[in-house]
Amino acid sequence: MSEEENKSPILVPKIFHNSDTKAPMSHCIDCDHDLTLGDRFYMVEKVFKRYPEMESVQVLFEYAICSVCYEKMKEGMSVESMFTLSNYMMNNTDLQGMQQRIDDFPNNPEKWMTHCMVKGTDVKELDEFQIGACCKGNELVTNFMPPFLIGGTAMEEITELLSKETKDEMDGFMDDHFGIPPELRKDLILI
Repeated sequence: MSEEENKSPILVPKIFHNSDTKAPMSHCIDCDHDLTLGDRFYMVEKVFKRYPEMESVQVLFEYAICSVCYEKMKEGMSVESMFTLSNYMMNNTDLQGMQQRIDDFPNNPEKWMTHCMVKGTDVKELDEFQIGACCKGNELVTNFMPPFLIGGTAMEEITELLSKETKDEMDGFMDDHFGIPPELRKDLILI
């Protein structure tokens, strides 16, 4: 048995659960597919904002999207944006820092997300950030994409790189599902 096959599955960490119900995300935001069936991969994304005056970090929005809908959403991105985003991530992601956190805490994925994967900034210093993870059923899928955290500065840089077509597509998704005013979502991206 290989080392990969011998590993125990890692359950979806509570940080990726629904912030209202505290239960795991159960349905795709787009097609309402039951994610608890475990028959599709899905992404969970959450965006947070720190309010220092209240000593609080709040979830601005969160969602789970199944692999079928995620692929459709990615198809809505322009070729230019896909290339630019991929290039930015390849050239700017702190892979060494991410790998070190994974090595230091192999069974604690929340510890993998203590710093922005691009800028390396400690989450405690970030006013805005988003996290994401790939899941299947009640398990975290880490073999092709570990859970990640991206800080506000990196989100701003990425947003500046996206084409108008892609930004319009993301705005449509936000309008359809969240009704967030444009001034609040200016630097929010969907990974």
